[in-house]
Amino acid sequence: MKSIGSFIGIGIVLCGFTSCSGEGEGQDADESREGIKITGEISGAENQKVRMWVFDEESGNRMVDSALIENGTFELWTDTEEMREYMIQFGPNNPSLTNTVNNKIYIFPDETADDIEITGSFPGIGDNYTITGDQNSEDYKEYTAFCKPYYDQIYAFHEQASAATDTVAKNRFYKQMDSLNLICRNYSIEFIEENPASPVSWIMLRDFYPPSGMTNFDSTHLAYFEKVSAAMKEKYPYSAYPSYIDRSIDNTLAQLEELNKAPLTDLAPELAFNDPDGNEIKLSSLRGKVVLIDFWASWCGPCRMENPNVVKTYNKYKDKGFTIYSVSLDSKKDDWVKAIENDNLSWPYHVSDLKGWQSEAAAIYGVNSIPATFLLDKEGHIIDQNLRGEQLEQKLQEILG
Repeated sequence: MKSIGSFIGIGIVLCGFTSCSGEGEGQDADESREGIKITGEISGAENQKVRMWVFDEESGNRMVDSALIENGTFELWTDTEEMREYMIQFGPNNPSLTNTVNNKIYIFPDETADDIEITGSFPGIGDNYTITGDQNSEDYKEYTAFCKPYYDQIYAFHEQASAATDTVAKNRFYKQMDSLNLICRNYSIEFIEENPASPVSWIMLRDFYPPSGMTNFDSTHLAYFEKVSAAMKEKYPYSAYPSYIDRSIDNTLAQLEELNKAPLTDLAPELAFNDPDGNEIKLSSLRGKVVLIDFWASWCGPCRMENPNVVKTYNKYKDKGFTIYSVSLDSKKDDWVKAIENDNLSWPYHVSDLKGWQSEAAAIYGVNSIPATFLLDKEGHIIDQNLRGEQLEQKLQEILG
């Protein structure tokens, strides 16, 4: 789990890996396969390609197998019987379709799985499939089917909150979002209590983060994170996933600690990194302007959700001496550049060393969770941090009028 600092966007992000173990080949050698067989009967998808990906922390997203749908059927194989999270993608590998049709299925098979079978129709199979042969994957499907209508409403309220111009209206939308999220959280709590070692419980931890932000996070809920981590370590001693939970606990505690800190008044440490064109941009070159240092990444759901607010604030105050120095924790240039364009991040100061969580800039500023921001005055002193939305606007109003 690369980040569970939001109820949105947990799962595998495609990165364009092309290695695979076959295109529907080796079907007569089932007895010699060491992994788990996955078969499907899909309508409306004749000659469409099916790809199966797994996330590996060292190499990113890795294609495990692929096949063509012929006579309405396909067959894939995992490369191990150990528990993993897999994403099965149907049809073209086209990220631009993500927001229009759901052609992805997430599965969590382990040693207990037995000949997984998937049925459904294309396009939109991610919203209409059935699955048998693996209890974890069946539980995940039931969970997402239950929460989807609430998530859809939360997204809608978030859009309205972003467009709202007064604090009262924004807070009303945030309250509605948190109320909807509570429904999914209660579902998750009940499931976790009965199935703490399930990889689905790992995914459900996202529901403990309020859509309104970390200021409303209940720190007592970290007990559920610890419960799931301990149970998964015992059941799946080979798995790296519990370490992701432990990392999320550390990041969450760090965020809560930052929220309680008094505003800083130190001179901001220098940053000097390259923009997408390879040109070095120094933070100190922006002296004379009020600067927001914004740590983010294309794969960070909360960052992308906050970007419309950042864009709005920038457009409102850019002519009054305000600008943004964006530091990306991406590791792939194309993803970074596309996110800048898609989110309309029109300011010219975008930098990254493309080292992901090993970012030197993040280390300099002690950033261990994103989004993270630092507000600098015209002399380059840090005067506040982690201001978002209305809070940032209010602070800029005080400084710039």
